Order: sequence, then structure tokens, then C-alpha cells
Amino acid sequence: MDRLEKIRDWLRDRIRSIKFGRDTVIFLFFLALSTVFWLFNQLSKDTSADFPVPVRFKNDVPNRVILNDLPEHLILQAKGQGYTLMKYKLKPYVKPLVVDLRSFPLRPVESGDSRVFYLLASYLRGMVNDQMGRSLDVTGIRPDTLYFVFDSLIKRKLPVFPDVKITPARQFIFKEPIHMDPDSVVVSGPSVLLDTLKHITTEHVEFNEVAESFEKVLQLRPLKNVKVATGKVKIKVDVEQFTEAGFEIPVEKINVPDSVRLVLFPSRVKVTFHVGLSKYKKVLPELFTARVDYKDVAKDRSGKIKVYLVQKPDYIESVRIDPSRVEYLIEKIQ
Repeated sequence: MDRLEKIRDWLRDRIRSIKFGRDTVIFLFFLALSTVFWLFNQLSKDTSADFPVPVRFKNDVPNRVILNDLPEHLILQAKGQGYTLMKYKLKPYVKPLVVDLRSFPLRPVESGDSRVFYLLASYLRGMVNDQMGRSLDVTGIRPDTLYFVFDSLIKRKLPVFPDVKITPARQFIFKEPIHMDPDSVVVSGPSVLLDTLKHITTEHVEFNEVAESFEKVLQLRPLKNVKVATGKVKIKVDVEQFTEAGFEIPVEKINVPDSVRLVLFPSRVKVTFHVGLSKYKKVLPELFTARVDYKDVAKDRSGKIKVYLVQKPDYIESVRIDPSRVEYLIEKIQ
């Protein structure tokens, strides 16, 4: 570190000791002027250079889609005046080249293969020269070979899955399931992709402490090489205040052999739940079914078996059973 500091100090002292007299200033001026003239002279001459140009591939063949990733730029080897080449090298935006695949001979990589084709970049030179203008002469293009993987284009109707997280505010509950309009969309794309798709997903959004009903337009999540008839859906979220309610219901028994009697203690359990105020009067004890399975006795070592709630209304939440396990007694039937 000390050595670097000594070198830095020595260079600083040497620079300060230089005397910029009149002769030095004149010399530097003519040196800069001659450099500029030399540069202009070089730029006026014909030369060669490589530079990237954005490219877009146009595929208007009906019922056919490109699967593989294509290059976003082509490297052009061109001849022209230095001014022109420098303009393309320094220009922040160059108009993309448009390659219409119907205008060029695509050849299959293997005989009889209708999916994978290739195109020699040399076939593009005439088109590229026309699009670039007469000021340049394109002598080469990289990559020298372009490959295209095609697949048949199909259409299918898929359901929309809302990727949303909704947390109702305290003392609120969902009044209805989330409603979407539309709930399904028509998509088109390569069969190899659509055959694996089960649904189309919306963008991810979260709504916290929701205390009133609302509607929201959501964008569908884009998928590569898949086109969707509509890019957005509307969701409707209904919430309302809830109350806590409960019933005592009997416990059913299943899989009990004819040779025994299964006695439960207690034989009834209490079901407690949250229900929206608009549906409070619709909830009846007969809408619930609690059950124990005699097969669980063989697995039990505690003297209690689990109670299952096998039937309940869809519009209730936070369901609890008390007790969740009941004692039992097995009596043999003579």
C-alpha cells in the first residue's frame, strides 16, 4: 500500500512540474487538429465492420407455431463508408429486420421430419441489403444457420384459476364463493403445450382486512407461445358479518360387525361453527353428519376413537367438534 502511495505522489508531482508554455499549447492544438483531420479522412474511406441488428421473424403460416427460442439479433458483416458504419455502431436504436418465413426456403433437418427446419442465413442477404439501404453492403450474417421447431396450432377452452389471497376483516366471512367473469377462456397454442395445461392463472394479488364486497379486474398471467382470447377477467368478492352457532348431533357408527355392539360415551357431540348472517336461519342440525369407524378400534390404544364430520354445509367456516374423540365400549352379542 505504501508503495502505491509513493507512485501516486511521484506522478502527481511530475504533472505539477510540467510548464504549459505558449509553444506547448500550440503543439497540443495542432496535434488535436491533425487527429481530427485524420479521423475524418479514415471515416470517409470504405471499410468493414460487424454490428448487431435486431430481428423479428414473421410466421403467418396457418395452424403452425414456432416452439424454439429464436435469436433476437443478427450480427451483420458489412462494407461501407466509415461514417455509415459508425452510425450503426453508435445508434441507440436500429429498426428491426423483419424476416417473413414464407419468402424463404425452409428445409427439414431430417427427411420426413415435419417439425424441425433450418434456413441458411445467406438467403437473407438480399432482403437485409434492401432493408438496410444502399449505403451498406452486407457480406455476411451470423449465425450462418437458423433453426425452427414447428408444432400444430390448436384451440382449447380452459378454466381460469384466480391466484388471489383474500383475508376477511375481523367478524367477517365470505358470503359466496369468489365469482369470475368469464370463468373460462379460449386459448390457442402448440398442442405439446396445451395438452399439459389444466387451467389459466390470473396475476397474483392479495386483499387484506376485507370488510365490504368488491369487484376487481385481473390480468391473466401470460404464457409463452400461448395466445388467450381475452387478457383479463373480473372477480366478484362478497363478504358479510358472521355469528357463531352450534348444534348437538348424534354420532353414527359404521363397519360394526354383526357379532358386537359398539357403545359410545357420549353418543352425541356438539358442532360449533361460524355462519354468515344471511344464512343463519338456513343451518339445520340435519345438514350435519358425525361418524365413527369401527376399524379405528383396532388402531386405538387410548380407549377413545376419533369422530369424523362427514357432512356439513359449504357456507360455514371454522367448524369444531366437541369432543373430537369419544370413549367406547364393545359388547358381544350372544
